[in-house]
Amino acid sequence: MKWNIFEKLTGKPAEDPNSWRFRTSIMCNGCIAKVKPILDNAEGVASWKVNLDSPDRVLTVVSNGITEDDLLALVRNAGFTIERI
Repeated sequence: MKWNIFEKLTGKPAEDPNSWRFRTSIMCNGCIAKVKPILDNAEGVASWKVNLDSPDRVLTVVSNGITEDDLLALVRNAGFTIERI
């Protein structure tokens, strides 16, 4: 395991430069089920998750080549609002 000084000092993982966070209107597991096939099959998305416990319903995406604009379009075309935080 690689030692990370930031994580050691703060107790929080270091920010991944390929990781983006967005405020969304994804409200429930049904919403997640709607975006799951879109994000799972999107070229250039390494991983993603939605925090339904957050009031902002934060979507975290790790990019493996997808552009931010393309990602925003995917989520908006699925019927959800999304903005970078």
